[in-house]
Amino acid sequence: MTEQIKERLGVVEVVGEYLRLEKAGSNYKALCPFHNEKNPSFMVNAERNFWYCFGCQKGGDIFTFVQEMEGLDFREALERLAERAGVILPRYQAEDREVKSRKEKVLEMLELATKVYQFYLQKNPVAVLSKKYLEKRGMSSELQDKFRVGYAPDSWHLILDYLKKKGYSELEISATGLLVNKENRTYDRFRGRIMFPVVDVVGRVVGFSARVSPGQDEKSAKYINTPQTIVYDKSKVIFGLYQAKTAIKRSDLVIVVEGNMDVILSHQAGVENVVAVSGTALTLEHARIIKRYTNNIRLCLDMDGAGQKATEKSAQIFLALGMDAEVIVLPEGYKDVGDMVAKNPEEWKRFSSQSKSIMEYYFEQSFVSYDTNDVKQKKQIASRLLNIIKSIADPIEQNYWLRKLSIKLGVEESVLTNVLEKVKIQPEDSAYQRSESANQVQEAPKNRREVLEERLLGLAVLFSDMLKEEIIAVKESWLSNGSQKLWQEIKKDGTSNKLEELALKVKYVYDSREGLVENKINAQKEFSLVKKELEELVAEEAVKKITLDIRRAEEAGDDEAAEILLKELKKLKISKQE
Repeated sequence: MTEQIKERLGVVEVVGEYLRLEKAGSNYKALCPFHNEKNPSFMVNAERNFWYCFGCQKGGDIFTFVQEMEGLDFREALERLAERAGVILPRYQAEDREVKSRKEKVLEMLELATKVYQFYLQKNPVAVLSKKYLEKRGMSSELQDKFRVGYAPDSWHLILDYLKKKGYSELEISATGLLVNKENRTYDRFRGRIMFPVVDVVGRVVGFSARVSPGQDEKSAKYINTPQTIVYDKSKVIFGLYQAKTAIKRSDLVIVVEGNMDVILSHQAGVENVVAVSGTALTLEHARIIKRYTNNIRLCLDMDGAGQKATEKSAQIFLALGMDAEVIVLPEGYKDVGDMVAKNPEEWKRFSSQSKSIMEYYFEQSFVSYDTNDVKQKKQIASRLLNIIKSIADPIEQNYWLRKLSIKLGVEESVLTNVLEKVKIQPEDSAYQRSESANQVQEAPKNRREVLEERLLGLAVLFSDMLKEEIIAVKESWLSNGSQKLWQEIKKDGTSNKLEELALKVKYVYDSREGLVENKINAQKEFSLVKKELEELVAEEAVKKITLDIRRAEEAGDDEAAEILLKELKKLKISKQE
């Protein structure tokens, strides 16, 4: 079943949905989405339907990639890719064919609610004021369809009653976030509001951002959003990313704006690589998701006090991830992107391509706002800019801005360096600090299998001419995913004329070249010994894995699976003895 899906969905197609791939010889490369890096070490091999990162050592097929990117287990990834490939999966024996998972039910109900809201906006006269508002803002009907904009009538039980008629219980409907349970009453959360569906990266509705409709209570909150649910996590959801991801990859740039209307109206002006964070400040998780698609950011948030603070906070997160952050400053007379598009779409097209480095922006702003002849204000400049400089991941870039600050302030660089060392991330950034340190790729001590694989690869590269038969005898299944790719290259080339290229990939070869050359006479003997030990180690690991699977099957009461696994274990032990 998995092979059938792989035949229909190539790894380049699947990975390309998430990452910006560049051709690199017979392969494709990209910045790894699983660790921070400035230079691409993530490789995709179309011929073998396989991906691998030489930086963090992760690798696999389309299933493992979707698992990693979406946080799914294997079964969820299998079902998602099977649906996309048009492959019908037989249900697992342990699963009730008629019962779907909680997550699937929530997604079904949210999809139904979206269609109801769309119907009311498009067909029902109760939405007339909302339709006029959207038209006045410059949102075409085509754009409303693209973003699936709708209207929730001012009714207490519209969605509740509708979904009940569809067969869902009140408890199940509550799991969607569409209801409010208060003082022994249950009613619709969204009433008298323009509805903006929030979708995930594959286009499934996971929640809503709802704007109060014209004519409704002015005291109501302008926007309310879906609360945290099984499918909606506001710290990870980015409004407009699904509609923008193709444009982002094409331009290798994303523009982050303030609100939903800014995103949608930007599309109206033809600028489609635009996203917004709904109902929360930008988080580290948001930044990491964006980094999967591009390393280049332009921030265009409101320039009021709150907007300035949000821009600075967002900039620090992007800089800490090693991303290239710039800022777009709208001219006076425009309160936001949506306002500019409504008044002059061509103006937004022009301004969206005009930006300045985020650091240049803050330097200019700081030195205009404060008097450098006043010691107290000079300290304020230093404090503000050093706090941002502290966030910069690249030490060379950090040193550049530190030196520039030293010159402009007339303060010794060594003094600023001492102050910088004492600068601490604010308490509210502690989660960011923890996540960042946990995400750093560290070179863990190698286990025995890794050591053997590197030794085998090193010998094969350096002595390929005299080890041709021995190389052919090695089964690729003995090797880890990353090593299998290298082994293919070694077998394909047949000579050591690509030693320098392979040496970059096989650290052992590069570090130990002299030692191997000195032992050239013993190369064949050494290769055989390493091969034998690796084969035995792989067999031992297989026995352990099947033994564990048998135990799990027995605990689950799956006698059929346990019997099949016992037969496999017996065959494996016989093979090992031979």
